[in-house]
Formats: sequence, structure tokens, C-alpha cells
Amino acid sequence: LKKIKINELKYIEPSEIEKFFTEYQGKSIFLIPIKEIAKQLHQNKWVEAVSIKSDYNNTISIVISESQPLGILYNGENYFLFDNNLEVIDLVNLKTDLYSDLIKFIGNNSLSKANLLLKSIPLFFKNEIEEAIFINNRRWDVKLKNGIKLKLRENKVLESFDNYDKIYRNLSSQELKEIEFIDLRLARKAILKFKELNND
Repeated sequence: LKKIKINELKYIEPSEIEKFFTEYQGKSIFLIPIKEIAKQLHQNKWVEAVSIKSDYNNTISIVISESQPLGILYNGENYFLFDNNLEVIDLVNLKTDLYSDLIKFIGNNSLSKANLLLKSIPLFFKNEIEEAIFINNRRWDVKLKNGIKLKLRENKVLESFDNYDKIYRNLSSQELKEIEFIDLRLARKAILKFKELNND
């Protein structure tokens, strides 16, 4: 074995893969237990699928499909990335911008209901949401990046977002800054609560 080719990866360091082959460097390529190494690589939660091939000469080619983070789960102590199978992948450092577009999910059973919420959010709106808080195992509050909290209807989440959009279009940027939350839980009605401003 002289050469290891790895496809371009976003989340996994190549050294994490290469370490499985170090003891075989300079040895016959036929001695490498490809199936066993593939099985070990699969234990990495970032690895969704892996293919390892030998050229029967001196090169091993590795193609890895990485798990794609869908959101961030907060369990009360730490933040974790999870994928579209709702599997926890890894601890996350929120100081990096790599995951700044992902929504933070908070509350008991929020992970199990995350997919349903994400499917109900209009595509243009996903980047506006900072946090989604699952309330009483029934419904969601979402905190937007502009600081406003939305209280969503239990079974008509998409309708709630549409109603917010109508309100948003009719308010000035100054008025939006003064809103603390918008309660969208009632049909054809929205309750706006404004921040209490200190007039010192």
C-alpha cells in the first residue's frame, strides 16, 4: 500500500480515515481487511455510507457519504447535531459559523417532532428561525433571529407562519423591533405584545 485516495469531505478529517490504514503502509494491498475497516468506519456517526476499493496494485480509494446535520438539539446542558434520521451525530460548538443556519430545538420530545416542524416551515423562512421550543408536548414557540417570539398553532403550523408573514409585511422595521411576541394560536387573529420600554 502506497496511496490512499479519499473523496472531499466537509465534516470528517481525512486523518480520521487514514489512521485505519497506517499499519498496512508498505505492505501487500491484499492483506488489508477492507470489509472490517468499512464496518469500523460505519461506527462513526458522521459516516452515512462508505465504499472502499483496491486497485489491486498499491492504491486504496475510499468514498464516504457524510451525514447531513438537520438541526441542533439542546438537552439542557449541551448542544448536539442531529441528522435527517433524527440520530444524534455529535456535540456542537456554537462558536463556529459552520452551523449558524441550523435551528436549535429545545424541550422534551422536541427531537422526535423536529421533522414535522421542519416540513411545515416555508423554505424562505427557515433561515429566520433561531430556536424552536416544544411546549407541553403539544405545540411550538419559535424565536426568530430578529428577536420576536412566535406562538404557533398546535395543528396548523404553516398557517401560523403565513399569518406572521402578513403581519410582517404591514409593519415598519421600527415597529418590529418593539415586538416581544406574536400569539398566532387563534384562527384569523393575532395578539401582539410589545416590549416594555424604559422611558428614563
